[in-house]
Amino acid sequence: LSRYFLNSSVAQDSSKDSASIAAKMRGAAGPGMIVWGLTMTFCAFDLLMSLDKIWFSTMFGVYFLASCVLSINSFLPLAAMWLQKRGVLTKSVTTEHYHDLGKMMFAFTVFWAYIGFSQFMLLWYANIPEETAWFKLRFNGGWCSGWGLHSAVLLFGHFVIPFFGLISRHIKRRKRTLAFWAVWQLVMVYLDMYWLVMPYADSSGPPFGLIDLCCVVGVLGIFIAGAAMRAKNLNLMPTNDPRLPKSLAFENL
Repeated sequence: LSRYFLNSSVAQDSSKDSASIAAKMRGAAGPGMIVWGLTMTFCAFDLLMSLDKIWFSTMFGVYFLASCVLSINSFLPLAAMWLQKRGVLTKSVTTEHYHDLGKMMFAFTVFWAYIGFSQFMLLWYANIPEETAWFKLRFNGGWCSGWGLHSAVLLFGHFVIPFFGLISRHIKRRKRTLAFWAVWQLVMVYLDMYWLVMPYADSSGPPFGLIDLCCVVGVLGIFIAGAAMRAKNLNLMPTNDPRLPKSLAFENL
């Protein structure tokens, strides 16, 4: 999907019929969202939920998907700010665009918490041992140590604190404050993924070590290098897209 939309957008720059290309992309977007949702759901099942051969949750795919959307909406403003510091997109990406991305960050911060609470509530009131054992493992040590402390950090650090941090319009319209919360939420998403996986490696508490930091640096480095190499010889503005003027001129109410 990403290759299709990227190649179609690049083709628009030299096409005499850019409107038809835009129409085809718009037509693929709806079904593409369904395909993306299904593939990410099964990705979450196969790579994460399968770590526990007994536990299951019908909410787990959406929980993982919420983190994916929050991550990209936290990464995009950082990428735009980095490009603008190097003289790229200085006039096209405005305060209004940062404000929109901040609203998406806020929306999916709340959505993540909503799905997380819904999953917890469904397992709590059913009170089935093979389901509640998943949370029992992650509450190990109480709220002051071990995985229980990690759970408390996620509750307050992933939802409560950024909820109040991102709710203001002024926060979302200032680069420094928006960048702070973008980095904050990316760190919280990482801690969330760690919380999903690592209790199976050490049930007593987070076994965080140098290897974890190296994995983050390595994977993030490969991702950024791959994106930078792909964008190296491309025009970052879809100059021939018929919807571009409207997207550059919009204002938040």
